[in-house]
Amino acid sequence: MYCILRLINIFISLIPRKIGLKLGRSLGFLIYVLYPFRKSIAKKNLSLAFPKLNKTEHEEIIKNCYKHYAMILIDFLRMPSLNKKNIKSIFSFDDETIKLLESINGGIVMTGHLGNWEMFIPGFGLNDFHMSIITQTQRSKGSEKFFNWIRKQKNTDLIPKKASKKIMMDVLNDNKFLGLASDQNAGRNGINVPFFNSEVSIPKGAGYFHIKTKKPIIVGFCILTHEFKYQLSLRKIDENIINNDQNDLIYNVNTYFSQLLEDEIKKYPEQYFWFHKKWDKKKYK
Repeated sequence: MYCILRLINIFISLIPRKIGLKLGRSLGFLIYVLYPFRKSIAKKNLSLAFPKLNKTEHEEIIKNCYKHYAMILIDFLRMPSLNKKNIKSIFSFDDETIKLLESINGGIVMTGHLGNWEMFIPGFGLNDFHMSIITQTQRSKGSEKFFNWIRKQKNTDLIPKKASKKIMMDVLNDNKFLGLASDQNAGRNGINVPFFNSEVSIPKGAGYFHIKTKKPIIVGFCILTHEFKYQLSLRKIDENIINNDQNDLIYNVNTYFSQLLEDEIKKYPEQYFWFHKKWDKKKYK
């Protein structure tokens, strides 16, 4: 599997990005038509998030979502070819984000499966901000090796999701950034917060690490613009939100994050990963 993925990576890296993105959009459309992976889950999620939209509008979002993530896949495969010079042509921080990152000594970065979260890796690393990313272990050892190779960028460390919390806290205590994708269903291990007029369970990690290290929590998303460039915007969570006892702090942090995520999804619904079971599993029966 690793060798096959490397060959695909070489091919994608050799063609111009513009052509690659066109190929990605076409691939996404074909998947939508011929093999609509987890389409039923996406339909259910959209009916929960946007009940006022009709089925045709839901279908249009889903179709564009397949196209979007196929393009994201192309850019993911091209990540090893990025460097300090050429990344500027496809990626940028907004001015407020640069000021924020330069003003703090590391912190907890919360994001969700919106836009292209993988671009946090070269975006931070190639701009000399050291970040450690929590990664999901792949079932295939070949795939695991390939994804780790893709993600291993300058100033970037990869931490398996099942690693000890001490390893993650050491990152923060060393004044580095710890990246967390905080929007997946955490079940009984998470905390319930409002999301699109319902409740979802999301991980407690960000609040927990803040309690243990006192490092700031920053929230943001990397959005693909109409010019096919990535814009990463980050904002620090206000002290009033995190100045509470432990239980209130985790709830308030996750509620704030979920509201920001919801607001961004409303702007870019086709860029959210609707294909995982975000709400309680009973809703999908």
